[in-house]
Amino acid sequence: MLTAQEIKSILCPPDKNQIKKSDGNGLFLLVKSNNSKLWRFRYKYAGKHQEMALGGYPTISLSQVRKMVEEARVKLAQGINPMDERRERKKASDPEDRAFGVVALKWWEQQKDSWSDDHAASVRRWIRNDAKAISGLAIDEIDAGHITELMISIEASGSPRKAPVILSVINRIFGYALAHRLTRFNPAQGLPLSDIIKPLPRVQHRAAIVNPVELAELIAAIDGNKTGSYCTCEALKLIPRVFLRPKEIRYLKWEYVDFDQSLIRIHEEDMKKRREHLVPMAKQVSAQLREIQKVTGYSQYVFPSERNVDNPISKNVMTNRLRALGYAPDVMSTHGFRSSASTILHEQGWNHDVIEIQLAHLTGTATSRAYNRSLYLAERKKMMQEWADYLDALKLGTLMHQP
Repeated sequence: MLTAQEIKSILCPPDKNQIKKSDGNGLFLLVKSNNSKLWRFRYKYAGKHQEMALGGYPTISLSQVRKMVEEARVKLAQGINPMDERRERKKASDPEDRAFGVVALKWWEQQKDSWSDDHAASVRRWIRNDAKAISGLAIDEIDAGHITELMISIEASGSPRKAPVILSVINRIFGYALAHRLTRFNPAQGLPLSDIIKPLPRVQHRAAIVNPVELAELIAAIDGNKTGSYCTCEALKLIPRVFLRPKEIRYLKWEYVDFDQSLIRIHEEDMKKRREHLVPMAKQVSAQLREIQKVTGYSQYVFPSERNVDNPISKNVMTNRLRALGYAPDVMSTHGFRSSASTILHEQGWNHDVIEIQLAHLTGTATSRAYNRSLYLAERKKMMQEWADYLDALKLGTLMHQP
């Protein structure tokens, strides 16, 4: 019999399309080449072997799926084919209500008031146009293969940057479907997009590393660096974890740092868009800034110039340190840490608006922006902590190198 720990660690060998791991009594776990894990129940009815899909792991846990198998075996003992019973239940409901496109628009209606008008229109367009290939399919019949094909078609259309954003939307739609018992599993959860489509083309003037393996090497190089000035090294350690622009890091002031509330409140005059910006501090960021304050607390700036404490560090010092670490201009830029975070967080399924607001991008009207800053602060705090934990796990090699 399988154990919960064993299931977590099972991976499909690179030379195989799929493998099966038996739990006994006809229940087995089908592990596909993309390492999605699907429950299957094999049984005999009327002298013929049949195979029944029971959802995916981890949405359906080991204990849950065993209970489902027990229920199916009771039906078999009563002379009822559990597959036939499932089909009858599906026929009893309107199949159009279970179509992905219908479910997606119901989710959109529920969510749209929390978005800017532009973003709501974009999401509706993604659902209707970009996800058209799966719109007519029953949501409980869509598997990882369907979504993989959709991502490949989006890439082939010449818009590969849409892929992580649309995958994030699909992931949330399946979350809605699970909550309303329209499906038993989410095939978009954990789908390794970086292994499905080619790496996104780098923007030459603001190059960014979006591959987790390469990002792990970069963070390890930055955090382990012992050369260069103190402020330059510490600024470069901070920037990947706060999503701020290089200029905003340079002009960061101690008066903006609120250790009690674990927030950085940057005044509008120091922001590109000329409005106040809130940055939730992860535990690691707060601890780093407390140590820096012991060294540079004499200045108004968190990272003062060595020549004049009344000025911040100069414009190119962080970029120069990146170059000294071996990262060329077409590989990584200091501004690129924002793109790295945005790309990977979208792939992980975080709310697009939450990411955009944390990046201090303008969304919607002035009224809706003020509303959204308040609405998403709790989720932003969670995201920033999980991002800091993710970077630590990458650096230490305790996380699989995929978002």
